[in-house]
Amino acid sequence: MIIDWIKKVYLERKVANSKEAKRILEKLKGIQAEVVEGVETIKEELRFSADPVGEGKQILYLAEQKSFIRPCPCTPGCVGCGYWTIDLDLNCPLDCSYCILQRYLEGQPLTIALNRDDFKRELEAFFSQKKGKFLRIGTGELADSLALDALTENSVYLAEVFRGKPEFLLELKTKTSLLESLLGIEPVPNIILAWSLNPPAIIQSEEKRTAPLEERLRAAVKAVASGYRVAFHFDPIVHYPGWQSDYQKVIDTLLKSVPSEAIAWISLGTLRFHPNLLTIARRRFPLSPIYDHEFVISWDGKFRYPRPLRLKIYEDFIDWLAEYKAENKVYFCMESTQIWKAFLKKIKRGKRVSAFPFPWQT
Repeated sequence: MIIDWIKKVYLERKVANSKEAKRILEKLKGIQAEVVEGVETIKEELRFSADPVGEGKQILYLAEQKSFIRPCPCTPGCVGCGYWTIDLDLNCPLDCSYCILQRYLEGQPLTIALNRDDFKRELEAFFSQKKGKFLRIGTGELADSLALDALTENSVYLAEVFRGKPEFLLELKTKTSLLESLLGIEPVPNIILAWSLNPPAIIQSEEKRTAPLEERLRAAVKAVASGYRVAFHFDPIVHYPGWQSDYQKVIDTLLKSVPSEAIAWISLGTLRFHPNLLTIARRRFPLSPIYDHEFVISWDGKFRYPRPLRLKIYEDFIDWLAEYKAENKVYFCMESTQIWKAFLKKIKRGKRVSAFPFPWQT
């Protein structure tokens, strides 16, 4: 399915004859490949496209990368969760109307870093530097963790690199159901397989090329049965007529399928976006209704739902999760200190209703 999306492959000259490049090209027989000096050649071509974002999702670029590991760029004024990111892929073949990558990576092809030796050295130095800490690291910041895995085989590669390092949690976050590679190896206890979830109506209208909700949940059930822990991200939560009923059904289906003790964490975050994204999203998704709402400019310059509405949404989610004794798995993603304080004040002595302080941040 993914291979059918790719129209052309470009190779940076430095990696054109590498073993990794040959392995990927072998899977893409019949697709035109061209050697270039760098990504600017491709970006220049994409600038003339009517839809540089959409076109970039169909162009594959195999290249070297200078660095791979960085702290998640938490918005100033938000409560940071201590997340670190690994960037082996850049850009995503999935196409969600709310995705911030449309703004950050407009005109960027699907990019796969092939210099694994450099990555491994950087990662080993990171392990050494952070020795004695308990940290959470993920690959789902600038790309879906599994959407290109059939080509990259990064999931199994990373699983073996992280095996035996229990103090470092590796989260692979996806909107797909592509688990075949990971289910074929011995589970790694410190790997967390995570899914972004939304009601079927939002998935169908706003999350193009992603797996349906039922497929994501079936994949999560398989992961748990195979010995993995899982996590879930309700982010962005979209407010629309009928949202409460729809999201509660998702929670009910999820927690009736996946035992709460197998869940490492659940994040909540409402729809938010930079003003510049609005122009791009309206052009690319003219029928999307999610931007037809009352928003306010928040402290970080992003559009968000008004704070009382965000509080109401989070309170409902906490109540639904509490019915399954899963409320202590929750943290808020990219939320203000005011939102956190409102919830922390409700914590009764001896009982947590959120994953705060974050157990992986020491």
